[in-house]
Order: sequence, then structure tokens, then C-alpha cells
Amino acid sequence: PSGKALPVQVIAQQWQFTYRFPTYGGIETAHLELPVGRQIEFHVTSLDVIHSFWAPRIGIKADANPGVDNVAFTEPTKEQDFEIHCNELCGLWHGYMFDTGQVVSDAKFTAWIHNQAKVFVAVVKVLP
Repeated sequence: PSGKALPVQVIAQQWQFTYRFPTYGGIETAHLELPVGRQIEFHVTSLDVIHSFWAPRIGIKADANPGVDNVAFTEPTKEQDFEIHCNELCGLWHGYMFDTGQVVSDAKFTAWIHNQAKVFVAVVKVLP
């Protein structure tokens, strides 16, 4: 891929995904929103066992292995909702490891990421 991509770290762990946005100060969220028409650079890893980040509607399937940074690219071409699954048998609650995401306009993404920043800062302030 060429051009400047938006990096998104996908962190898998039994039995959920967390999404980190390094470009926006390392904000972490439990929900994934992406801007339409922008190249996305996923960095997929796991904190515990082997998982797989699978979002077929946006053309992504990347294994999530502990200690490995697996890089995958996509460029969503339309606004849409999409499903996210773990596609690797990862333990007792593997079937529960399901999420949804959205591809939204650039303006909606900007508003969403700034709102997530406020939530992230509030949570960090509460932590000891």
C-alpha cells in the first residue's frame, strides 16, 4: 500500500477485542469505527492465546498471535456496519467473541474519536 494509512492496533484476548488508535494518543476502545475512503493499517496481536480478527465485509482476516504484530490493510469504500468475529477456536467462550463495527463519514469518525478521547482521559484520571 502507498500513502498515509490510519494505524489501528487490534488487541485480542479471551474473549474480546480492544482497539487502540496510536495517532490519537493511544486511545483504547471496545468498539471499532473507521473512516470511509481512508487506508487502514491494522496491527493485530493477542495477549493470551491464538485468535483471529475476521471482518469479512471490509476484507480483513488476520491471525492474532501472542507477541506477534500481524499487519493487514484495508480501505473501506462505503459507509456500512460490519461484523467482527474471532475465526480461531480460542477457548470455552470462543463463540462469544463477536463484535460489530461501523464505517462512517470522515466527519462522523472525527466526532467519534474525539468523544472517545474524552472518555479515555476520564477513565485514566480515575485509575490509581
